[in-house]
Amino acid sequence: MKALASAALLVLVAGCGQGKAIFNVDVYSFMAGSGRDTIRYAIPPASSATASTFQRVQLPPGFGSSVVDSVRITVGSANLINSAGTGTLGFSFFFATDSVGTLSAPSALDVPATNVSGNATVPVAISGDLSPAIHSVFAKDTVWMRIVATGTNSGLTPVTGKGALTALVIRVVLQDKIL
Repeated sequence: MKALASAALLVLVAGCGQGKAIFNVDVYSFMAGSGRDTIRYAIPPASSATASTFQRVQLPPGFGSSVVDSVRITVGSANLINSAGTGTLGFSFFFATDSVGTLSAPSALDVPATNVSGNATVPVAISGDLSPAIHSVFAKDTVWMRIVATGTNSGLTPVTGKGALTALVIRVVLQDKIL
């Protein structure tokens, strides 16, 4: 119930022409301070590795008969807080109606790999239109998101650190039939 109340406070509804509604969902607010806003990585020498985190997002009820026009990450950012080694790290976003579904869902958005090196923090911008293949998921009351960090290491020193989300707002545009 608390999550639904939070969702109601965190979602801004604005009319956008005839028969459309825009919802800006601050997904980061669901994750901040929970530990799910951070993905730790450890990439062995001369290899690649992945790590992921899951998050359930409650949306306002009543979208079931609506058609999702578009879904976009409008504001997103992360810090790659590297502890050691030199390599690359990229992100992929997956969405489904349950957590298990995110394991087989198509990638909704891929963020290109960013170079990391030594003990340094590198900011990463995250934005873009989500794949139309997952739009219908956002017509449900609950959406599950999985963020996957994929790293590479061509060196001899392990690449270690963490990727920490600092913002994530998803805009959902719906056509009519709300409620």
